[in-house]
Amino acid sequence: MQCTLILTEGDSAKTLAVSGLGVVGRDKYGVFPLRGKLLNVRDGNLKQIQENVEINALLKILGLQYKKKYDTDDDMKTLRYGKVMIMADQDQDGSHIKGLVINFIHHNWPSLIQRSFVEEFITPIVKASKSGQELSFFSIPEYIEWRENTDNWKTYKIKYYKGLGTSTSKEAKEYFSDMARHRIKFRYSGNEDDTAVEMAFSKKKIEERKDWLTKWMEEKRARRTQGLADEYLYNKDTKAVSYTEFVNKELVLFSNTDNERSIPSLVDGFKPGQRKVLFACFKRADKREVKVAQLAGAVAELSAYHHGEQSLMSTIINLAQDYVGSNNINLLLPIGQFGTRLQGGKDSASPRYIFTQVSPVTRSLFPLHDDNVLRFLFEENQRIEPEWYCPIIPMVLVNGALGIGTAWSTNVPNYNPRDLVENIRRLIKGEQPKPMMPWYKHFRGEIRRIDSRRFVCYGEVAKLNEDTIEITELPVKVWTQEYKEKVLEPLMETAAAGKDKDKDKDKDKDKGETSKKQREPLVTDFKEYHTDTTVRFVVKVAKEKMRALEIEGLHKVFKLNTVINTTSMVLFDAAGCLKKYNSPEEICVEFFETRKTKYIDRKNFLMGMLKAQALRLTNQARFIIAKIQGEIHMENRRKANIVEQLIKMKFDPDPVKRWKEEQRKKELKESGEIDLEGEAEAEQEDEEDEKKADKKLATHLSDYDYLVGMALIRVSEEEKDKLLAEKETKLQEVNNLEGKTWGDLWEEDLTRFLEELKKQEDRELADLDLNIKKAGKKAGSDDKPAKGKKKTAAFAAEVLPAKDAERIVPEMDNEMKIKYEKIDKPKTEKVKKEPGEKAEKKKRTKKEGADIKKFMKKEIKKEEPLDSDISISDEDADEVNTDDEFESELDRMDDDAPPKRQTRGIKKVRAFVSKG
Repeated sequence: MQCTLILTEGDSAKTLAVSGLGVVGRDKYGVFPLRGKLLNVRDGNLKQIQENVEINALLKILGLQYKKKYDTDDDMKTLRYGKVMIMADQDQDGSHIKGLVINFIHHNWPSLIQRSFVEEFITPIVKASKSGQELSFFSIPEYIEWRENTDNWKTYKIKYYKGLGTSTSKEAKEYFSDMARHRIKFRYSGNEDDTAVEMAFSKKKIEERKDWLTKWMEEKRARRTQGLADEYLYNKDTKAVSYTEFVNKELVLFSNTDNERSIPSLVDGFKPGQRKVLFACFKRADKREVKVAQLAGAVAELSAYHHGEQSLMSTIINLAQDYVGSNNINLLLPIGQFGTRLQGGKDSASPRYIFTQVSPVTRSLFPLHDDNVLRFLFEENQRIEPEWYCPIIPMVLVNGALGIGTAWSTNVPNYNPRDLVENIRRLIKGEQPKPMMPWYKHFRGEIRRIDSRRFVCYGEVAKLNEDTIEITELPVKVWTQEYKEKVLEPLMETAAAGKDKDKDKDKDKDKGETSKKQREPLVTDFKEYHTDTTVRFVVKVAKEKMRALEIEGLHKVFKLNTVINTTSMVLFDAAGCLKKYNSPEEICVEFFETRKTKYIDRKNFLMGMLKAQALRLTNQARFIIAKIQGEIHMENRRKANIVEQLIKMKFDPDPVKRWKEEQRKKELKESGEIDLEGEAEAEQEDEEDEKKADKKLATHLSDYDYLVGMALIRVSEEEKDKLLAEKETKLQEVNNLEGKTWGDLWEEDLTRFLEELKKQEDRELADLDLNIKKAGKKAGSDDKPAKGKKKTAAFAAEVLPAKDAERIVPEMDNEMKIKYEKIDKPKTEKVKKEPGEKAEKKKRTKKEGADIKKFMKKEIKKEEPLDSDISISDEDADEVNTDDEFESELDRMDDDAPPKRQTRGIKKVRAFVSKG
């Protein structure tokens, strides 16, 4: 009962714990390193839980048994440890690990939660030291609050601890020596704690989680607006926290971070990793291509990225991909094999062998002048990427978005950048934006509107003769290899499948005829004529079936239609709060308002900078004149005397430098971060007077270095005239800028972008033609008859649609319309029952409804494997492996049931589905 098991986040944290236990001894402590995050057992699959290595290890180490409740002292005595103490990093992922361990105990043995079985061991996230004095802070808000209340905080040495691995063995011993400060108990406060833990981890509490996160985001925005610091859980007097406090003040940070990683911002369309990549590329300003693996390392260094570089490499590759269904505008250039539509990008080469660099069109979307008016973030006193970039059009609509976070998921289709430019210009003029259709670069199929929120995407199919068709385009995000394996090959294997099914069927005449038909393959043969950018299947079908297939619809039979939804367009707004948008036009309008304010800020900044530059040039010209006329004497004079002369003659300290310093101070004040350049000045308090004087003089000299640092050759009549001419140019730029509105600046950027986009598209088309020609030469290199242009033309005829083919015009499926009409139809309220009857009915219906839902998911998945409209529901949005869990549960249930009962059950479900 007196022993404690320390659960650490990985082996490095275990080493830290073992080092610390050298102080308190090992007799009453055990250490077990968790390999990653514990499984969420609350709604987990039983098979998954039983086979989970970490859970089995914990059960064995602690001596836990599922059949016991541990609500008595006798039960507690059967445990090998009386406490579990979680030692995880003081970041959001560490909070999630704590929450998952608490969830594991709470779900299986709630009595242990009530008996304060779980504790945590916290470590500093920031340390401030000075002259032997050391202060520890366990949250960033606590540290910021100390800074604001400490006048000489800049004289302290600040060290950030990103994880447990940052701490030394010596520090580990210090932590364990002060166990009372670092050991925090979880206190059970009643039913509200049970509700909080269940809300955080139960799939059934999806709506409650949405409300919880929304409330937290609104409170955070309100505190930021009022200039208040963020709330924090731990301070120097904290000895215990309730589970509700942990969920609402610590675990909520992970849930929000999980959404930030998964769901992009409306403003720039980026997730944090993508934003970090672009920031590093802009900062490096590479003129030459760079290896993806090397760029990932630079991104991690420049943007304080603390996760695996493999994830960064994948992000870089995704930003450079340009095949159909990926990016409409790839911001990085794909120099090498970055993946193709053959396998949806999974066929990319190793990051060590491929190169990239910023695309020329990227800077036209993210103008350089905007960098001066963005709100950059700071981490560990390092200036990193901005809160968000502000492109000239909503990039989230250009390249789309897909992600699953906590309580929310998002799915935004791609749209035509030229349509977006047109709508932005309409908004500048005060007009309403036009409705837009999804659009994918180089897609040769057709997209039609079903209703205001859904579109159907068709591939291309054409009839070559009475028994042959060609498929020359697939629906968006249906990859060539996947289509071949999941659609065409199964259609050829119908005969074999039919034979297996016949074994269990009755042998009457009608069923025999049906079985015979099923044994006949729909597709007798098919050939492939693809490139990495084009699709062409030539498919042979049974001649007698062609007419029936045409009546049913070739697009339907060959799965050449998918649905594109705009029903889950969830994004972070400019204030950092999640919001669901009903249409792309709504996104355009909100983006427009944010971008408009940045153009106003940019104009004001440029006005100030141009005036500062003009004043700088004026001072330099004055200095040259004064030197030529002998009014300034610098030879054989002390530095202090030179500065005194300049001040006396009313020369301004470097106007450009001062302007930039003012902007930096403003930025630091808004972000609440440290002015690293100002720390040296603050440290002068502890220095001797002579050193202070030297530093003050050096500061003055740097203010006038733009004058005294001029080369001697520049002190001439010609240089003076040149500087005065440059000054007039700057003043003319000021006048020109004053005459422009924010709308004029925006229009100029849009025009410049369209010019760059046209250049990039021309280059891509030229490369596409070149690739086909090269492929034609390669394909015909072994063929003797064809030579030169004939060889290339023959190959082009194979990979491109046949000129004499009869195109099949896609027809809207009525079943699809009815399906979505039923989905959109409001649900009718249930008739109230008697209390006793209601409870009994509710209990039974709940189970049956769950089973039906599982069957529906499985059946739909079997029948429509390529329907993009079949996605993870909101109820399951916070679990990536939900479909696998549903299927494994169904498999177990099917195995337990007799075959006849299975068949009857499936028939009943299908009948239920057909009735709606």
